[in-house]
Amino acid sequence: MNKKLKIYSTLFVIALIVFGIANTFHFSAMGWSPAPDNNMQFGELPSDFMSTDTLPDGGTVSYGHPYYTYELNVHQWSRPDHKVLLSTAQGQTYKVEMQKVKVGMPVSRAGSNIPMYIISSIAIVSFIIFLCILYMVIKLIIKIRRGEIFVTKVSKYLEITGILLTCLYLYQLAASYIVTQYFISTIHLADLSIVFKNECNSMFIFTGLALMIISQIILMGKDLKDEQELTI
Repeated sequence: MNKKLKIYSTLFVIALIVFGIANTFHFSAMGWSPAPDNNMQFGELPSDFMSTDTLPDGGTVSYGHPYYTYELNVHQWSRPDHKVLLSTAQGQTYKVEMQKVKVGMPVSRAGSNIPMYIISSIAIVSFIIFLCILYMVIKLIIKIRRGEIFVTKVSKYLEITGILLTCLYLYQLAASYIVTQYFISTIHLADLSIVFKNECNSMFIFTGLALMIISQIILMGKDLKDEQELTI
């Protein structure tokens, strides 16, 4: 077994263990931090979202101001009075737990465009990597159609494709973590805490590592084939 195959196989096993633990065990130690000005309620939009002007004829006209919207993973605080969020409709009551919310932030209050830059970069980098992967797949298909399977180039195409998929996953994971940490430090929600959850497609890293392993197996097959041809 060559050195790369050992490394890629070890990384694949580590990834399986990490994802298995992450999906099996969930840790939560969120206490409740009371504050007199914390509340969540239905109300009219504040002036930085929408302003209203009075016309000369006594009528009114409203102007909407631009704002960003972000989807955030949240965890509800555990209140000491054991009160929970309830929904009552048509005579039935249900306990409601919010795990994800969409938050609107006025542009005038955003202060920084860092989240938008990072979120946009995820789309741009993903598109570029997918183009590179498409190019590698086309080259790979051409080689296979020619019957060239156990060759160095096929191994290299598979390895590069696997590395690109793995890097794409790691970049999306790092970018989403940075954005979440920014929101944690800048956005404060009543009775809710913003938390980081890994929502990146795990198939990217598993497929990438699997392709990297297969690339080394093909390379080993090529070496065995060359040895047999020399023996003959």
